[in-house]
Amino acid sequence: MKFSKIQVISCFFAFLPGVVLITRLIQGNLSANPIQEATILTGRTAVYLLLISLYCSPLFNFSKMSVFIPIRKTTGLFAFYYSLAHFFIFSVIDYQLNISWIKPEIQQKPFLQIGLIALLFLIPLAITSIQSIKRKIGKWWKRIHRLVYVLTSIVIIHISLASKGDIIDPLILLSIYTIAMALRGSFF
Repeated sequence: MKFSKIQVISCFFAFLPGVVLITRLIQGNLSANPIQEATILTGRTAVYLLLISLYCSPLFNFSKMSVFIPIRKTTGLFAFYYSLAHFFIFSVIDYQLNISWIKPEIQQKPFLQIGLIALLFLIPLAITSIQSIKRKIGKWWKRIHRLVYVLTSIVIIHISLASKGDIIDPLILLSIYTIAMALRGSFF
């Protein structure tokens, strides 16, 4: 598979938060609760990349610059990767993959249930981004990828509930999402 220059640049910028996290971890520069900080950083990076991917189609439709299409795919896939890292940190590093610890946490905290649903929504999006699968499913690809709009709203609900009373960040994310959806509506 050959990557375009813009995909290489997109990958570079998408890797940066992970590199920063690993560097800070190695240097011992994370907060007093490094697991929580790593969980928050990977989760936020995932949602930011997801929102960036939502802006690519309206930017393409407005500018007719095809450069936004590979950026959309790259940022969407990296949103999935950071979501997996987010889940991995929670389930493996924090809870040591101990189901007897994880299950009550998920049952008691609705934001964890919603986060898990969001991750499950991301899986078919990531799998169907593979070119050979995309060709095999044909017109269904577009229908499956429309799940990203529902998924993003679920992610914002997850963040709102996880924020424990902090409404500023969820409101900012909701505003960014609402603008993206309004831009999509104005171009289609």
